[in-house]
Amino acid sequence: MPQTWLLVLCELLIFLYTFAKARMLRVPLEAQRKPASQLSHSFLATQTLQLMLDNRENVEYYGRIAMGTPPQLFRVIFDTGSANTWLPSSNCPDSNIACQQHSRYKAYKSKSYVKNGRNFSLAYGNGHVSGYLSQDTLRIADVVVPDLIFGETLSHHQATFIPTIFDGIVGLGFRQIAWKNSTPFLELFCQQHLVKRCLFSVYLRRMAGELYGGEITFGGIDHSRYKGALDYVPLSKVGYWQFVMSGVSVGNKKIDGRVNAILDTGTSLVLMPRRIFEELQQAIGARIKNKTYIVSCHWDYLQDVQFHIGDRKYALTASDYVVSLETANETICASGFVPIETDFWVLGDIFLTRVYSVYDVEAERIGFAEAVQDED
Repeated sequence: MPQTWLLVLCELLIFLYTFAKARMLRVPLEAQRKPASQLSHSFLATQTLQLMLDNRENVEYYGRIAMGTPPQLFRVIFDTGSANTWLPSSNCPDSNIACQQHSRYKAYKSKSYVKNGRNFSLAYGNGHVSGYLSQDTLRIADVVVPDLIFGETLSHHQATFIPTIFDGIVGLGFRQIAWKNSTPFLELFCQQHLVKRCLFSVYLRRMAGELYGGEITFGGIDHSRYKGALDYVPLSKVGYWQFVMSGVSVGNKKIDGRVNAILDTGTSLVLMPRRIFEELQQAIGARIKNKTYIVSCHWDYLQDVQFHIGDRKYALTASDYVVSLETANETICASGFVPIETDFWVLGDIFLTRVYSVYDVEAERIGFAEAVQDED
């Protein structure tokens, strides 16, 4: 196996490993999705809003919003790992291809636009965006959220954002991690009093070759999407959706003890403290080749990873956590666990496709249950 491909694989795993794949799935804003008759809630009837999410190869789960008056359409990731919202700006330079090839917000076409002008910069793994702040009205289906301060991006890290389908991000975190002197989307949304409860729930679907990726339900819980009862744990710190795990194990081997974790719909993989990365890799059955941990693309012997949360354990099997990169000559496989220089875990989409999650703003808690796997 060429060592250069192993280096490429490591780099890709730091962000969204398939962003650099040559074959990209491009879909129009009005891509096919499940018929409206299959939605389990009606916003006007039950005071909940269920928004369908599309899935690009199990690494991008994105929905549709509109910004401005009249509405301008965008694809966005609803990101529980941040509180800020940003969209590409029509003012970004022609030289920034990553910005130019996505839908761009045109302030001059919006009657509800209000100038702000403060500069911002945000870092994401090995990528970043920067630009300036503006204010306008955001729309999700029938819900109108006025006066949202959001970022107009002028610069995108090219290698990271050129291949992505999503245009921007809507942050679902708390005010504590938002831009200063701004009210984040989630707080503004709840202030409208158009939903029964100030909470949202997330169901993600892991299926190859499908556009339908699940849904996010604002104001309610879809009980058909999980098994048993929800188990709630309190937030350990308000800002991120952060809580305490009682442990992580592989078989009978304890990998980590009591430790903080963040639920992050904006991260595809699972990020973990570097101090225990090698121990986990060895426990699941990975091996070192050219200074890189790889796993067999035949998953039979690989071990499950158990996350101890509240009174339950949630398992990721090899079919959940193995990621692959196809080269001209072979397929290289690695685990979706990425080391970072922190002492907490970040549980991304490969975890959230197995767990139905409820984000209760008012009670400052998160609900967990085993997700029902949708095979339709």
